[in-house]
Amino acid sequence: MNKNNGIRKTGSTLLILSASTLFSSLFASTGHTSNIAARTLGSAYESSTAGLATTETIKTAAATQDLKKMNEGAQKFIDNMAQKALDFLGDSDLDREKKKSQFRHLLQDSFDMDTIGRFSLGRYWRVATPEQRQEYLKLFNDMVVDVYSSRFDTYKGQKFETRGFHPDGEKDTIVMSFILSDEGPEVQVDWRVRYKNGKYKIVDIIVEGVSMSVTQRSDFSAVIQRGGGDVGVLLDHLKKQQNL
Repeated sequence: MNKNNGIRKTGSTLLILSASTLFSSLFASTGHTSNIAARTLGSAYESSTAGLATTETIKTAAATQDLKKMNEGAQKFIDNMAQKALDFLGDSDLDREKKKSQFRHLLQDSFDMDTIGRFSLGRYWRVATPEQRQEYLKLFNDMVVDVYSSRFDTYKGQKFETRGFHPDGEKDTIVMSFILSDEGPEVQVDWRVRYKNGKYKIVDIIVEGVSMSVTQRSDFSAVIQRGGGDVGVLLDHLKKQQNL
């Protein structure tokens, strides 16, 4: 290799010994001039690297701040959602049907029911026909409303309290909360909140460490497997549940 045109690598920095005969002739007169040029090039490189590092630091700080705001927003979202629920549950002027209507509206507004429904159907979502998927999602929504509205009478003035959050991936936040009752121990309920298309939506509820979506998927899978893998068996099962 020509020594005058060689490139030597030290760490991650490339030290240019001689770029061309033109630079050689310009700086051949004195070693002092060459040293000045080398220091100048080095300073320019360091300034450029520092600028890049500063830019990356700013980007990282901005991303961290955005994530913090998203997580804080998720907690406020759960606080507001819970207050709405407690308001209509504790309203003695509302009968069961009116409370049921309020609950259905709350589900549509605060929960990503399509995502929860697809997850609960698991691998059988892929084999279901478009018609079966559409019917299933409607039956799934109705089932959730019926199951939880049947428990309205169990509300005896329990209190709800959020106690922090932690991120889970780039779009999800786990908001930790507790149901407080004078008649028994507090119950931990965590909410998986997803920020999507500028909105917060609940995609799972974890009660005392148990995911409701995972539990529901296990139940649905068992029904379908008993029916020989036919999604239609689950649809019939959900329809029968509505008539009970």
